[in-house]
Amino acid sequence: MVRAAKNIALGGVHDVDLSVFRRRRVALAVSLAFGMGLLGDDACAAELDWLDAEKQAGAEPVMHMAARATTEPAMYMAARATTEPVMHVAARTATDPAVVAFNPRLFAGSGVDLSRFAKGNPVEPGNYAVDVSVNGKGRGRHDVLFRAVPGSDVAMPCFSLAMLTQFGVDGDKVASRLRQPKPESDDGATAAHEPGPEACLALREAIPDATYSFNSADLKIDLTIPQTAMSKTAQGYVDPSRWDEGVNVGLLQYNVNGYTSESNFYGHNFSSLYTGLQSGVNVGPWRFRHRSTLNWASRGQGVSWRSLETFVQRDITALRSQIVLGDSFTSGDIFDSFSVRGVQLSSDDRMLPNSLQAYAPTIRGVADTNARVVVRQGGNTVYEETVSPGPFEFNDLPATGYGGDLEVTVTESDGRVRRFSVPFAAVPQLLRPGRHRFNVTVGQYRDGFSDTKPWVAQLTYQRGITNLVTAYAGVLTSAGYGSGLFGMAFNTSVGAFAFDVTSAHTSVPGRRTYHGVSSRVTYSKMMTSTGTNFSVAAYRYSTSNFFNLQDAVNARKDWNGSIDQYNYRARTRFQVNVNQRLGDRSAIYITGSSQDYWGGERGRDLQYQVGFNSTFRRMSYSVYAQRARTGGDRTVTQVGVNLTIPLGKQTSTRSSIFNSLTTSASRDSRGNSAVQMDLSGSKGTIAPFSYGVNASRIVGDADRLSSFGGYGTYRSSVGTYRANASLSNRMRQASFGANGAMIVHRGGVTLSPPLGQAAALIEAKGATGGQIVNGQGASIDRFGFAVIPSLTPYRVNTVEIDPSRLPDDVELGNTSEEVVPRNNSVVFVKMSTVRGRPVFAALERQDGSPLPMGTQLFDGAGKSIGGVGQGGMAFLRGLEGSGELTAKWGIGAADQCRLPYVVPAVPAGAEKIKMATRVRLRCGTTAMQ
Repeated sequence: MVRAAKNIALGGVHDVDLSVFRRRRVALAVSLAFGMGLLGDDACAAELDWLDAEKQAGAEPVMHMAARATTEPAMYMAARATTEPVMHVAARTATDPAVVAFNPRLFAGSGVDLSRFAKGNPVEPGNYAVDVSVNGKGRGRHDVLFRAVPGSDVAMPCFSLAMLTQFGVDGDKVASRLRQPKPESDDGATAAHEPGPEACLALREAIPDATYSFNSADLKIDLTIPQTAMSKTAQGYVDPSRWDEGVNVGLLQYNVNGYTSESNFYGHNFSSLYTGLQSGVNVGPWRFRHRSTLNWASRGQGVSWRSLETFVQRDITALRSQIVLGDSFTSGDIFDSFSVRGVQLSSDDRMLPNSLQAYAPTIRGVADTNARVVVRQGGNTVYEETVSPGPFEFNDLPATGYGGDLEVTVTESDGRVRRFSVPFAAVPQLLRPGRHRFNVTVGQYRDGFSDTKPWVAQLTYQRGITNLVTAYAGVLTSAGYGSGLFGMAFNTSVGAFAFDVTSAHTSVPGRRTYHGVSSRVTYSKMMTSTGTNFSVAAYRYSTSNFFNLQDAVNARKDWNGSIDQYNYRARTRFQVNVNQRLGDRSAIYITGSSQDYWGGERGRDLQYQVGFNSTFRRMSYSVYAQRARTGGDRTVTQVGVNLTIPLGKQTSTRSSIFNSLTTSASRDSRGNSAVQMDLSGSKGTIAPFSYGVNASRIVGDADRLSSFGGYGTYRSSVGTYRANASLSNRMRQASFGANGAMIVHRGGVTLSPPLGQAAALIEAKGATGGQIVNGQGASIDRFGFAVIPSLTPYRVNTVEIDPSRLPDDVELGNTSEEVVPRNNSVVFVKMSTVRGRPVFAALERQDGSPLPMGTQLFDGAGKSIGGVGQGGMAFLRGLEGSGELTAKWGIGAADQCRLPYVVPAVPAGAEKIKMATRVRLRCGTTAMQ
């Protein structure tokens, strides 16, 4: 029975789509036939008839390759003097791959040994850096050992238990199965096998039903592993064994801003220079940091230096937390945030999988059959899985902001459909069931304004109890002060609530001890049916004798004679954020806050804003009204409108000078009005330059101010630079700024843009100018280094170089790597490079005939550097000066030779050669040009 047939024109064609061939060895055979020059210039066609393997028996091949002439053929695929087929394919068995036997007459006595191609593209034993995918999902590049199989010419990959675990395999299941006794000999003796974590195991030895496919051309290996052997992990989980603490480096980040102005109105000039510095050292798992500022100002203010914070930090992996020694801020999740100099140990949610970082409910149900379960929110599918009969549980749903009820659809295999709803709203205090968060802080209180630095200790803890309830508590104590807090958060069908009560006592010397209570309620709800989102609505009330930590420190300080600021303690505080969607293009919003104080002298702080924003075609616009009052000041009301218009046609091949026009107008209740207009544009993609011009006019009761200015920002691979200037009827002003970083490492000093939470230092010697993909404009410098300034800690980040910008004499051994940095780390990524002019070599035997196609070439160190193509031609790189290559096309001593070479030097003063150098090399002789 014919399974497939395809006619392929062979004559004079060198690039053929071989996707029709079901086995790579067939494609290899056709490719070899081209390379050996067995096909003439006249067109001929080969018909591949795939016969039913079960119908064939014995020596009759499963595949027969014959030739038919389309015109007068120059040569048939079958050998000239025989009717034997080009190849025989023995039927595949359950345990062994199909074996291909090539007809040696096809190669006209060339002597090339094709036995190693009998079972597919062969792999020499050794270590290979390969891209690994498991069940279709990439797992990064790894060094995989291919080990020779006794009694076979085929090398097979083996993997350590630690590596398989890194790929997502359940290592405990594999180790448990390997520990089970197995037959050792015919006499019935048994033995248990317990490999170490680094022992190299064949894939089927570790997982009997697993298979692999290796592409030697692209150095990619695809593993297919049964789901039962895989670990059940949360979405976004990255094994902590992959977390990279980075290399030892020194760091310096800077932010410089200079300003100068000349005033016609006030009659004086002013200049200033600000420099913000953050220095640091990474040593092993420890991160040392120091932040300071250096300021200079004219008019007699002079130079001042201030140290802001100094600390050392490291991960505590087992607790999924960070420990900080020195200056830091508390999180503010339970008590108000404050600055402390001491020791702080706190949970770090970034170490958790994405799906466990924020609150989402656990979904439970029961399936009667193999069922498909789909979870939707607001009409969007957020989770889907097929479950077996019986109870199921999803506890790793992705967090989706502040929620919106979840609709769960269970589709049974018999077609029955069941639906149910799970309430989902979130406040910051809510945690998933079983999750916890903690903070322990001990040190000296720092407010930055006084010398009062009392000792303080804080302990907070949160825990998700059920799908609906999270409990949290905390204690805070200092000299003459103590407070305790207890609260609970609830996820209900009408929204998420959190309620807590804080009790505090404060002892003020010379006065008395104050006992007070503060209560807080927080609410959040996303109404998907109406598109209404109450993102945060909070209310707090404090009694007259309640002091928070800052109030207490100020009150005890004021006892020494300073102003009674503690009388301005908050009494009530209310804040709300509401967003209402109107169709697909528009929305209205309301934000507001209100706070009043005990003592009555300060009055109420009030601020709220109502707005509407929308789009019309390519334009976007918004209108708003806001009212604000601080203390006893007069209430000010303001209304305004904003409009943004894109400039230029999106389909135009020529970019406009300016990309957009933004204009705004406003007027307040004091009679002040303002109009602003801004034209902005940008050029470049790798190192973009953005710029703009603006104009404004402000009109007051008895004042008018008109100004015109321009600005520009350039983002490069070594920093960001900005400048602006403006001119008005009152003054002239100009400013400039620069920020960036430098990393001191064992290879030298490398400049970069400002660093984020983690960074990568890339080494690619000789690849000067190579562009880093998604590297914020970073490129390889002349020393062979580059920095990616911002990576996501505890997540898989891909570091990639664009090879299209490399010098002509450099080739990358690998263009991408995957890294998982820890917080504040600088991970080291080395990209292997091969330097040297490209060389096209015509390789000949001693008799002048070309070396057979498929001949392997090795350098003086025995490293494979390529193979021979058709006509004895080879493309090589890295050959400089003189040396000797070894060519092998068989297993006998007569099937190999040595190739001395001399690559002509580039004449002094000559331009760089961009074309490949051509040389002719002959076995056992000196090189010839």
